[in-house]
Amino acid sequence: MSSTIVSLIQSCSTGARWTPEFFSTEEAEIVAKTLEVMLPATPNIPGADDLNLTQFIDGYIHIVSKKYEKEGFKEGIGQYLSTTLDIAGERNVKSLTTEDIDGRLAYYLKADTNQQKAWNAEIYDAMDKEGSTPSDDAVNFGVLKSLRSRGISAFKMTEHIGENILAYDPIPGQQKGCVDLQEATQGKAWSL
Repeated sequence: MSSTIVSLIQSCSTGARWTPEFFSTEEAEIVAKTLEVMLPATPNIPGADDLNLTQFIDGYIHIVSKKYEKEGFKEGIGQYLSTTLDIAGERNVKSLTTEDIDGRLAYYLKADTNQQKAWNAEIYDAMDKEGSTPSDDAVNFGVLKSLRSRGISAFKMTEHIGENILAYDPIPGQQKGCVDLQEATQGKAWSL
């Protein structure tokens, strides 16, 4: 499986025109807009768009994920797309603004802990009980949590972030026992 991930990472660094394999074009577009709000570019660090994170996630789900994961995520991303367009009063993803996406992220990912626990409980109940269906809010919360997790993982796996932002040693040499993280890596996490 690791060779599959390496080939995915390499394919995402090409500048060629990309066609989604798992997502529809509209789903890929809302995923890209959402990831760019979650992981925006800064003067020193590229953002989700610069690193082609949507392309990586699309390929990863298409190639690596199990059938039930694909079905659940596909249904969830469709729900997120639909409710986001409805709430924003828009007809297509191209019309959604950064503020529209940021509002959805704030509603779900900044909700109080009890609300997040309730949404999680709905999701787990639906998985455990035949015929149980989580609310739209619970589905959207689950999709956004998954996108955040997948986006951060993909971000940390990119060559640019691994070699230029995180602590990187292409040929690890010596093992140093208990050393201060600030001394060893200037406080940076190690690249994968």
